[in-house]
Amino acid sequence: MKPFRRTLHMFAAATIAGGALTIAAPSAGAASVKVQGSLGAAQAGYTVLMVTPGGSAVAAKADASGKFVITTSKTQAKKASLQLVDTKNRYAGPVVIAKEKVGTAWCAKARLSGVSVNLGTLSVKGGAAIPKKAPKASTYMTTAIPAKSSAGLPAASGTGGIVKMSYLAAKKKSCARSKAGVKGASAFDSEPVLGADLDADGLPNALDADDDGDQVIDAVDPSTTGTAAMNPWVSLRSSNPLYNANITPTLSSTDVTAVLGTSGNYQVQFFIGQNNLVSGDKASTLNSVKHAWVDCGELVYCGGAAPTARTTQTHLINNNTGVDWSTYAGGFTVEDKSSPATPGLDQTLGTNPGGKNSLFLNNRNRDQDPNNVYWLASMFPNQGAQTLDTMKPGDVYTVRYVLASGEEKSVVMMLNPHAVTVPGITKVNDAAFAGGALTADTSGKVKVEFFRPQRLVTTGEAGTFKDMGGLRYGFIYSPQGGNDTGCGVANYSGYDTQFTAATGNDMAERLWPLYDKQTQDSDSSTSAGKLTMTLDVKGCIGAAYDSAASGTSWSFQLTGAGQSLTGGSNRSALDLTIKKP
Repeated sequence: MKPFRRTLHMFAAATIAGGALTIAAPSAGAASVKVQGSLGAAQAGYTVLMVTPGGSAVAAKADASGKFVITTSKTQAKKASLQLVDTKNRYAGPVVIAKEKVGTAWCAKARLSGVSVNLGTLSVKGGAAIPKKAPKASTYMTTAIPAKSSAGLPAASGTGGIVKMSYLAAKKKSCARSKAGVKGASAFDSEPVLGADLDADGLPNALDADDDGDQVIDAVDPSTTGTAAMNPWVSLRSSNPLYNANITPTLSSTDVTAVLGTSGNYQVQFFIGQNNLVSGDKASTLNSVKHAWVDCGELVYCGGAAPTARTTQTHLINNNTGVDWSTYAGGFTVEDKSSPATPGLDQTLGTNPGGKNSLFLNNRNRDQDPNNVYWLASMFPNQGAQTLDTMKPGDVYTVRYVLASGEEKSVVMMLNPHAVTVPGITKVNDAAFAGGALTADTSGKVKVEFFRPQRLVTTGEAGTFKDMGGLRYGFIYSPQGGNDTGCGVANYSGYDTQFTAATGNDMAERLWPLYDKQTQDSDSSTSAGKLTMTLDVKGCIGAAYDSAASGTSWSFQLTGAGQSLTGGSNRSALDLTIKKP
């Protein structure tokens, strides 16, 4: 099997936050601020994250009685929110600082003002925490978001963030009239940054699967690429034409883990633009970051006492076997081996003295652009039959990095909902598909009818699988010994009623040029809607098709892909063979 291709272009930064996090101390000379409280003994071992406006995290672990103390600077605490991570290093919901009734609407206050505060004992329920007694109004910002009820819990509490916020539009307007608290945070939450809350659902963008509250997950939503671009993206592939929950309604967790637990089928890609790490830093240069790594906290596959994860792409290799990520120390490489590195780039950077879960420094040096400096890792969890038990959307990561000055910084994010099955073909050239190679018709074309791939349901959703809407589709041609090649929109037909054709010409639009018009995810079912398109195989392959003998076959992938993130897209691919008649 060929290794995954990871050579798309875009911009972003990956991130992480863990149970093994240390509390970041305030910088020298900065005023010290303490944020403290008690979650109760039932939440002993939870991590409380203070997520700053830029998405960095300051953290403290609750002790045996549930008490926590975060010590930081006033600058870091101002406009920050508090978030819970459970003992498995999975996102557990927001902390509400206070609630307020504005007119007939109940509203939640979730932004710190930048002063010390003791929240006392918090009630943890319904996917959120709230103090039993509200602190002084001087400890939180005026900004208020709609609460579901008089309990004061935000709209997305108890969910993965996939909520329709339009029904709370009236409440949102009422909450905007809130007077209690310190003024100054309203405009910030409309900014497309990790620590903001674009849809006012209570979850910061970094930990929200649907940043803008339209029930279109960020992986496929073109309106949230600014906030979701930093997310790690997931690649999935299978050659099993029955690996789709609508074709195989009895598809079990055992069937899924057989695919996700096999090397070469499933990867989580961290692809971080250096500019995203040092954005806004007046002293930033080409050599600003010395090394970077991913802190997985208590996630058993890449953290904890016995991590299993492997990184299948390093500065030296790119294959389906890889090396133990827990001992990989990073390094430096150029993408184009025939060209020099970007002038001025220090090629000794990229090696992590700690030697654990490292990212390597990758210089996209073809155009010698100093902006093309990235930090990469391709993580295969390597959990076999335990994959679905130990790895889930909501897993929290933190990317930590050290600047040239020696200062350590971090950014937080989570694993988002993604495909766990592949497109399922039901018909080829109007005949039922029973597996095997697809045969083109006499004109060199193949018409396919197929089900959308599925993701697993998230917290608050019913059922097991959801058909994924909003994906971009296309056939990728994989010539032997060559690079994966998109067939281009001109080689597709018969798609008008279900797809919108790409109008641009970037890499992603060449690979996956047809946009599914159904943007929201739907319940999986054998009666679910199918998609249809016709590929001109002859036109895609070119002259080699005409000169090939009857029965000659070529490798293709029918792929459904999400929006462009840094370096690539979430994607699900069915490996296929297409033959000349």
